Amino acid sequence: MGERYDLIVVGAGPGGSSTAYHAARSGLKTLLLDRQSFPRDKPCGDGLMPHAAAELALMGLGGWLEEEHHGAFTGFTIYSETAVLRQKVPPTLHGPRGYVARRKETDARLAGRAAEAGAELMEQTRAARLLRSAAGTVSGVEAERSGERVRFAAPLVVVADGVGGFAAGGMKARQNAVARRQYFRGVSGPEREHLQIFITPDMNSHHAGYGWVFHFGDGTANVGAGVSTRALERSGRNLKDFYDRFLEEPRVREQLAGAEPEGPPKSWSLKMGMWGARRYAQGTMLVGDAGSMVHPISGEGVGYALESGRLAAAFAHEAHARGDFSARLLSGYERRLRRLRAREHLSGHALVNLVPNLRLLEPLFKACEGDPEARRTLVEAFTGDSPVYSLLRHPRALARALRAGIRGRAGAARRPGGRR
Repeated sequence: MGERYDLIVVGAGPGGSSTAYHAARSGLKTLLLDRQSFPRDKPCGDGLMPHAAAELALMGLGGWLEEEHHGAFTGFTIYSETAVLRQKVPPTLHGPRGYVARRKETDARLAGRAAEAGAELMEQTRAARLLRSAAGTVSGVEAERSGERVRFAAPLVVVADGVGGFAAGGMKARQNAVARRQYFRGVSGPEREHLQIFITPDMNSHHAGYGWVFHFGDGTANVGAGVSTRALERSGRNLKDFYDRFLEEPRVREQLAGAEPEGPPKSWSLKMGMWGARRYAQGTMLVGDAGSMVHPISGEGVGYALESGRLAAAFAHEAHARGDFSARLLSGYERRLRRLRAREHLSGHALVNLVPNLRLLEPLFKACEGDPEARRTLVEAFTGDSPVYSLLRHPRALARALRAGIRGRAGAARRPGGRR
């Protein structure tokens, strides 16, 4: 067995780097492995919600976020089929703004902060399998580096490799969404201080999805679209087709008028909603995308990855303090995550999975358009700051939506070809 560590973290994305940073700061001898070298591109929407910005500030990157080439947003503009909802960032303890920063730069900064905190960052090293003692307890990681097999010893391993296959063993959940993004330069669309969200009929007729235009501070933008795998199955279409049709939407064409692509589009898959994954076992914790910490409505994952990494580091420190790496002790990590995020994730997961398609919610979008309080709650549900059932606090908006929905169904039934 090679050198011994207190903690090995597999994957140096936001979740892994957060774990390594906070663990090293607490005094744990930490090894951070990544199969690639930094900086490296990572397909993502690049949006950082206020709670993500707060986690970055905890890691000493608050000043970096303020650099002019990043985008800063103070609100959202959501375009649905019949409504346009404009809303400031919901007021929370995390502050009044979020940011847009390329993951290529964000991830490199985070990994660098982990190394500065004392973690050993080992790039171009692919973790191959979890090692166990004769008694079956976790004892380290076997990895491949420069064509050779190497072993590192540790009683505790945090898995942060996203949808990768390391230590999957029934712990990771199956992906349920796909997304595609492309960078454009020369973008001069409206309301650059807002995240632009497009809930189009094309993406939501078969289940759920949305498109986006997120502005950076240098005239470039991240443009993308994401849909559920259920939408792919029901429509018989692929992600490229959804994305290409999104670019032809009149509002999107208007916002991208005169803009030019900056390289080809890139796609990725993800598991939205924290349900289905098992985030702890003896000697093991899963953080970030590996643990399905992706919001079930917005698809935002960086903030949850950073948060889960910080919590995993706290439980790693507790495990070492007690000399106890059992599943029983590490289950406290899961309980803490659920106390923090279960309401928002469960209610969002239920909405997306119980509604046949999001076009059925169009009357709700229209009702919220003219109701400032209901509109704010709707946006809070999108950002993860409130559970979906918080909309029950707005019975008038819900009643208007219900009446509009009934009228719409009655009108459809009276049209030729409709049911009578």
